[in-house]
Amino acid sequence: MASTRDFRSGERVVVVRQSGIADGRDYVLVHGLGMSHEYWNGLAEVLAATGTVYALDLPGFGDAPEPREPLGMAESGELIAELIAAEGLDRPVLVGHSTGAQVVAETAARHPELVDSLVLIAPTVNPRERTLAKQTARFLQDVAVLNPKVFAQGVASYAEAGPRWYVRNLRPMLEHRIELALPRIAAPTLVVRGEHDRIVPRYWAEEVASLLPAGRYVEVPGRGHETMDLAGGRVGELIARHARGEPAGRAMAQPEEPLKSEQMNTLSALGWWALDYAYAGWRQLAVLGARRIPSAWRTGNADKPEIVLLPGVYEHWSFLRPLGDALNAAGHRVTIVHGLRLNRRPIVETSDRLARALARVRVRPEGRILVAHSKGGLVGKHLLLRDEAEALRLRGLVAICTPFAGARRARLFTDPSIRALLPGDETIVMLGNAASVNSRIVSVFGTFDAHVPDGSALDGATNVRVPVAGHFRVLGAPETLLAVRDGIARISTL
Repeated sequence: MASTRDFRSGERVVVVRQSGIADGRDYVLVHGLGMSHEYWNGLAEVLAATGTVYALDLPGFGDAPEPREPLGMAESGELIAELIAAEGLDRPVLVGHSTGAQVVAETAARHPELVDSLVLIAPTVNPRERTLAKQTARFLQDVAVLNPKVFAQGVASYAEAGPRWYVRNLRPMLEHRIELALPRIAAPTLVVRGEHDRIVPRYWAEEVASLLPAGRYVEVPGRGHETMDLAGGRVGELIARHARGEPAGRAMAQPEEPLKSEQMNTLSALGWWALDYAYAGWRQLAVLGARRIPSAWRTGNADKPEIVLLPGVYEHWSFLRPLGDALNAAGHRVTIVHGLRLNRRPIVETSDRLARALARVRVRPEGRILVAHSKGGLVGKHLLLRDEAEALRLRGLVAICTPFAGARRARLFTDPSIRALLPGDETIVMLGNAASVNSRIVSVFGTFDAHVPDGSALDGATNVRVPVAGHFRVLGAPETLLAVRDGIARISTL
């Protein structure tokens, strides 16, 4: 028999609906934006046979009264921790759907002693689509494939919460960066995604699982964002198995094949290659008006690290100007090192020159973060490995389309500066074997890269695949900028 009661923390009220049996595991179910405990009914029935289920209405949703201000994801995570302690729950299984996944991720990251295991169903927000316009478009795409029952239930829940309260809660959802919490979660975690989920693309759900120290990933066939509603039996079985410590889904502690660049047929590859070179040719024209760096780059917020831009081979610093402008607009001081010209010198020699140049310039306590493209990423990793890296205050590297394992197509060129990128090159092998700094590297790459066909994924690093094809045109994509900014934020926390 189900029972309902209130949990209060100051003005904040959480409605708790308890069901299930006294023996077995405790499950805490946290709904997404605009939803309520009723959304869990089908899944709760399945889990109730294996333990005690606590389905919640967060403040302002379902039957819970609306507080004066919306709660941020971290605040909601702390509220769940208070509830667990007050209810006397012994290391329950936390299950969150959509924005509820953001909430329980914060609880698990901040209070590992309270959580036995974690389940993230359709976790938001994909950092490459962290805008209201993009999330609205994804929501409408998902609505178009919803089951009528799910649609009607969703409309009723949104109406009960009210459009004003729903809109006020959008900002905390979009501002929260779940990717910063995930690496701090010690609990075994299962990431569940519906095959047709338009809001949570597969690459992002896989990335979520790969960022978790003990993450596993599973996909439910034929379902969308609300997969636990129509597939409650299947998802409930997965959660129960995960709670028992049995394998559910595939392990994702290290990046697997889906995080690598995709393969393409020859005709499509040639088309993307042509577009890529068209972009590169256009950007090369920027050198004509690039005698000096923009004066605005010399200033930035005192509490943000300085950004050092490292271009790729045959790239003048101005090739990265759009990225530099965007990072400067975000509050970073942006630096380039003059004298590299087209960056054709060997990696080690370039690293030596950069180290000497950076040592001559005083740097703030917040330090420096390297942002590099292609070969620049290899130079950046070599800089991190140097004995003087700490003195230079180098905190980490965000590398874009970097051939960390070499580029086998470099054999098609006679230029020694390109052939130095072959997988068997002495420096490439040395950098590949040096894994001590990989945890301070964020590797960003697209869905297809003709120049780096074996991919830019790096073991031990944070690997981010953006939904853009190409080796050069990736640099101009807004998704890449978001990934770079998120990478900088992640490195800043280390």
